[in-house]
Amino acid sequence: MQKKSRKILGILLLVMMGSLLSVSYVLAANEDVFTLDEIVITASRFPEELKEAPVSMEVIDEQEIEEKQAGSVAELLDGVVGLEIRNYGGTAGLKTVKIRGAESEQVLVLVDGQPLNNSQNGLVDLGLLAPEQIKRIEVLRGPASAIYGANALGGVVNIITKESSDTHKSSINMAYGSFNTKRIDFQLQDKEGRLGYSFMARKLTSDGYRENSERDQLNLALKLGYELDNFSDLSASLRYYDATSGVPGSLMMPSPQAKQDDTDTNINIQWQQSRETTDKKVVIYYNKHNNIYDNPGEWGYTGPSEHNTARFGFDFNRTEYLTEQTVTYGLEFKKNKIDSNENGEHDNSNKAIYIQDKLQVKDSLIITLGGRLDDHETYGSEFCPRAGAVYELNDNVNFFASAGKAFRAPTFNELYWPYSETTIYAAGNPWVTEDYISITKGNPDLRPEESTAYEAGLRYIKDKVKGEFSIFQRDIIDMIRWDSGYIDNSSPQLDQEIWYPDNIAAVKTKGFEAGIDYSLTDNISGSASYTYLDSRDQDTDEKIAPAYDFNLAITYTGDGTTASLSSNYIGERPDEMEDYTVVNFRISRDVVVRSRPLKLSLNLNNLFDEEYEVAAGYPMPGRNYTLEVGTEF
Repeated sequence: MQKKSRKILGILLLVMMGSLLSVSYVLAANEDVFTLDEIVITASRFPEELKEAPVSMEVIDEQEIEEKQAGSVAELLDGVVGLEIRNYGGTAGLKTVKIRGAESEQVLVLVDGQPLNNSQNGLVDLGLLAPEQIKRIEVLRGPASAIYGANALGGVVNIITKESSDTHKSSINMAYGSFNTKRIDFQLQDKEGRLGYSFMARKLTSDGYRENSERDQLNLALKLGYELDNFSDLSASLRYYDATSGVPGSLMMPSPQAKQDDTDTNINIQWQQSRETTDKKVVIYYNKHNNIYDNPGEWGYTGPSEHNTARFGFDFNRTEYLTEQTVTYGLEFKKNKIDSNENGEHDNSNKAIYIQDKLQVKDSLIITLGGRLDDHETYGSEFCPRAGAVYELNDNVNFFASAGKAFRAPTFNELYWPYSETTIYAAGNPWVTEDYISITKGNPDLRPEESTAYEAGLRYIKDKVKGEFSIFQRDIIDMIRWDSGYIDNSSPQLDQEIWYPDNIAAVKTKGFEAGIDYSLTDNISGSASYTYLDSRDQDTDEKIAPAYDFNLAITYTGDGTTASLSSNYIGERPDEMEDYTVVNFRISRDVVVRSRPLKLSLNLNNLFDEEYEVAAGYPMPGRNYTLEVGTEF
């Protein structure tokens, strides 16, 4: 009864917020807030106006990042139309992103254009990335392998970090919250002559809200920039984090003794030149990740699992700005390695070349054509084309459409999962009728997952309103799933059940999404988004993603105060999981104490104490809070 009451309160809040937004919009003054020339980079790998992008895009700018007062990148992305944050609960829980029902391994996550997806499992833990180092985030919804290659099957999340400031900026923020969560962040930006720098440090500790869900985390980031001349500059960045976490496991399979340590070091060097008709960019990067998982309480414990992965990459891109067209092309090289006491030692490399032509057919019509060829030494070659069009219906409304192919590469886990045998005894086991041997192993003969996707939509930008509506469809074949088969051995050997990944699944996803942002008055702004998904396994016809995702938010900014109220409803979930509505409240206030300017913030998450799970078996925290104080000096 109590849970039903909370749900009713959440729905009522949605209705009241919707009514307020409607009334305020009618009363709002006509002042320019959203502009037609907002620039995005991710859609085509060069700067272009948002209204000319042939794909669905979302931008989280520096002002929004500041207003959200988020503790992680996962919180920054929460509520973006078409996105689902796969949250395994609490500060220490894994947090990954899904786009339009695509699995997290099928979404490419970039930092300054460099891929972050772990080559062992294909994932990126967004809880380990600190918002303090981020300038903006661009989200591309839809296939993008035609310019980004593997793992951009579902879309791209491109995180763009802060650079130096023309004036000295430094700040410190301290936070304390539920579950004895403590956080301190330090930032420094400055520039001396041609040399600029940006530095960020974070220390976070939390006891967690479940047994064995604590975390101790350190983040460091340094970015240097040097102006070589009026047209070119050189930058170098170093990012490092070390996180030790408890791993409580699911409610069905708890692991109260399990611990995990993740250490990540990343070096990125970039040279770029911008002239009137040509842009050039060279990126060289190296990433090393160490993961140690230790669970002394597991059955048949033989010691900790240690996995060391490394990636070296080179990327060259050139863009030519011609009279009626923009041509961008480039080449990439990546080499991945793993050294694991379970998966063994393996490496592979990938070479790629791509080209895209954006053609201004007439004043109101832009056509984009492109393609990319990847040559991988393990699974061979993949060619991914893409076509798009943008038609200007009037000064404020554009129609856009695109179609493309994309793919996801098999991970080291899927290719080289260690061979293991476990005897399953029927005695005392109600699920089996006779003894057998269960065998697990990887499959080095896997092929990439492949998809074909289409979308069409309308984008509206005028004065105080920015909105987008799109419909889409994605068909995935050769999707990798773990399958089993029996080998009937002659007596006295036991039957063997072999579990291995194989290209046996197919998924069709179709749906539509709508989002709107608008400034209601000088001080009040609002946003609303709705996504409908019908994502089904083609063999079983079972839904594999929630059907409904509805977000609503309202924000007040004025007189040194920023306050926001947001609500998220998730409905018709797969596997008979319950629907839920979560409401969050945030408020910050600028004050002066003994001539020192301070910003005080309070975040109240899960305001109505909803009991829910985002991932099955991993309960989310109840009502919780974070208090924060920060100052610049």
